Amino acid sequence: MARGWGRSEEDLGAEKEHAREARRAPDSGARRDSERRTEAHSIGLSLARIEDQLSKTTNDARRRALESARRELRDRLAALQSSPG
Repeated sequence: MARGWGRSEEDLGAEKEHAREARRAPDSGARRDSERRTEAHSIGLSLARIEDQLSKTTNDARRRALESARRELRDRLAALQSSPG
């Protein structure tokens, strides 16, 4: 999640889903895969929220902050998708 942002309902829901899946999947490989999917989904939701806010903001400072957060999240998503396992 981008710095300075509160936890959204989507993120909290993703964490609950992650906890349920972790209890169901004792295999560590399956658990890691599940964690990666959950994190990727959470990042995707955050990116969608940022894109929506970027389309509505007219404040240059806010726009720069949102663009920075978007870059950070895209980097995290790319690293997550390229990591082995």
